[in-house]
Amino acid sequence: MGKILHAEFTNGPDAVIVVSDFGSRMVVWDLSSGRRVEIRDPKFVTRGWGFRKGGVCALLSRPGPQDVVTMHAGGSWVVLRTVVVPTVDAQGVKWSLDGRWWVVWDAASAGFKVYIYTLDGNLYRTYAGDGGDGSLGLGIKSVEWSPRGDYLAIGSFDKRVTLLSTRTFSPIVYLDHTASIQLVSGAVWQEQVSATSRTYTPAAQPISPPSIPSSATEFPPKLGISIMAFSPDGSMLATRDDAHPTTVWLWDLTKMAPKAVLLQYSSIKSIQWHPACAGLLLIICNPADSEPVLHIWETLDDGASPPQIITLPKGAFATKSSGPSKLDARWLPKWSDKIPGIFVGDSQNSLLVWPEGKE
Repeated sequence: MGKILHAEFTNGPDAVIVVSDFGSRMVVWDLSSGRRVEIRDPKFVTRGWGFRKGGVCALLSRPGPQDVVTMHAGGSWVVLRTVVVPTVDAQGVKWSLDGRWWVVWDAASAGFKVYIYTLDGNLYRTYAGDGGDGSLGLGIKSVEWSPRGDYLAIGSFDKRVTLLSTRTFSPIVYLDHTASIQLVSGAVWQEQVSATSRTYTPAAQPISPPSIPSSATEFPPKLGISIMAFSPDGSMLATRDDAHPTTVWLWDLTKMAPKAVLLQYSSIKSIQWHPACAGLLLIICNPADSEPVLHIWETLDDGASPPQIITLPKGAFATKSSGPSKLDARWLPKWSDKIPGIFVGDSQNSLLVWPEGKE
């Protein structure tokens, strides 16, 4: 099938999605039977599909002049339904966690537009921003559903998260990521790194976090909300604006206000909540030096305490000539002893980390 560009498990452990070179086709391999199903014309190589509870997969493709979402049955991957969506250049499809809704959103060049569909593929509502026609704002960069199914979060290029109520799919609050941070309540923690230490100190407010300039001719611009992560109980939301890549905003959704802010030393790669331990947040940064570290933040104390910094063993990950090794990390699945553990790895090595000890 040619060079493999991307591979990942489906929503279960018995099947793997593989996308070949040029993204012209996707192959789903059943690991238990060896059976394969080929799907033509996926729109993207690493995204553009999502799974509903029960195994139904929504896949975004473009076999012709229009974007199409096909629904595939779990296991057999038989096409259950085909929906032609009214997008100019759809950027993704995502199910709500309760499986009642799915959304598809358009590219920023087509305006601010997200289309909300019912389970059976009927268009329920189009949300087009403040102007109602998608002409206002810089467009949509990311979309996330809350775990409780009460909010649809839309991250846009204009440094804002819009929370839509899923009762009406109308906005209830705008979470703006300001260039100058001044919290009414809550702490701002800044990571300090020297030759001998790495720690957090409280930052005096107001404070302006480091920013990346974006060229007027660059598209898409280096700004906007690219990372949004709801806590498992849906009470908090952690976000990152690409214009300030070292800054994590923690939002209290019971108050619809910032709870705390982190200013990291290096740019943030990912933000992950522990699936079982309430309020435990894992932050992975792109290392600016050769020292691999993890940042674990206990957020239930209103951000009054800074994250724990875990320095990984020296030599565990090789430093390449081009710079530090590119690490990735994931929380381990729920264990019976409920001791949080982290899998850390790069292209060559891996290790397990228990922040609180294994015993």
